[in-house]
Amino acid sequence: MLKKWMVALGMVSVLTLAACNNNDDEDPADDEQIEEQEQDQDQDTDDTEEDTDQSE
Repeated sequence: MLKKWMVALGMVSVLTLAACNNNDDEDPADDEQIEEQEQDQDQDTDDTEEDTDQSE
């Protein structure tokens, strides 16, 4: 009887972890948009640093 409960608990744990760790549902286009935004922010930061250097 205990063996059945242990097997059942193990299966439930595996299924729960599989469901919680499934992050592949996101659209890959979202990742590309995030990367573009980060690059734009980096470029803006670089432009600001150049402006600061020129004003000194």
